[in-house]
Amino acid sequence: MANLLYISCNLNPVERSRCLTLGAQFLDEYLRWNPRDQVYSLDLFRDNIQHIDADVISAREKLAQGARLPQLSPEEQRKMRRIWWLADQFIACDKYVFVTPSWNLFFPAEFKYYIDAICEVEKTYRITELGAEGMLHSAQKKSLHLHALASHRFASERDLGAGYLSSLLNFLGVTRQTTVLLEGGDDPASVQGWVHEEERTRLIGLAQLF
Repeated sequence: MANLLYISCNLNPVERSRCLTLGAQFLDEYLRWNPRDQVYSLDLFRDNIQHIDADVISAREKLAQGARLPQLSPEEQRKMRRIWWLADQFIACDKYVFVTPSWNLFFPAEFKYYIDAICEVEKTYRITELGAEGMLHSAQKKSLHLHALASHRFASERDLGAGYLSSLLNFLGVTRQTTVLLEGGDDPASVQGWVHEEERTRLIGLAQLF
């Protein structure tokens, strides 16, 4: 039995989002083939994702200098507990599904808030004499990233979101990755029906082997 973490970051309702629709179809098919697996879901716009703010920076500095959690201020304790909870949840899972739209060649800010929360020293990575080193290396860990690109071009510039997430996961130790880019925007009305059906067929096939 595996633990799958399904992470979405989209303000649109499912019926108005290609990536959310396909993500839900992927998840349904995955559970059909893996009914005993445990699925955890995070909606990064809805759920409490602790930002890295002055309290968190202060708490991390104190902890690095040898302080214990009870020695932090009440606000610092509350925020660090939430960050550690998010990091521990990420660590405990074997499979990750990221469902995101492109905003201005990247992700919504809420997605970066989440990444900054789970990148916690001595949990998901450590500092060695040779530099930073990911701590999640495991043959069982794998990821799928379903990313809806913008409906229009940004001159000759390319979207940075998928490449960034791939690099970050590689660093942490999640090296078995699949990325599916949805061309034409996140609005289902922006593409013809046969395009969605091809995408759905591909995602169904991926779900059966994930």
